[in-house]
Amino acid sequence: GREIENTLNVSNVDLIKIGHHGSSSSSDPSFISSINPKYAVITCGENNRYGHPNDSVLDNLNDSNIYRTDINGSIMFKIKNNKLRIDTCCP
Repeated sequence: GREIENTLNVSNVDLIKIGHHGSSSSSDPSFISSINPKYAVITCGENNRYGHPNDSVLDNLNDSNIYRTDINGSIMFKIKNNKLRIDTCCP
């Protein structure tokens, strides 16, 4: 987290793909806070045995629009004329 922040000076991110299916170690709260993503994508299976995504990760993303494959199904991103469009297709 901090290495990326210090090296790239990243802030106000449009879209982030959350790592490791939203496990508790996938998203450092200070990193998420510093990049302030508008949208977050979490890939995870419905009712998976690991309980992903973790509630603490979802709490860290409370200022983001969250898309999850277990809820939203497939998620497609289209960028045209510098505008982002997000489409979902429930499983």
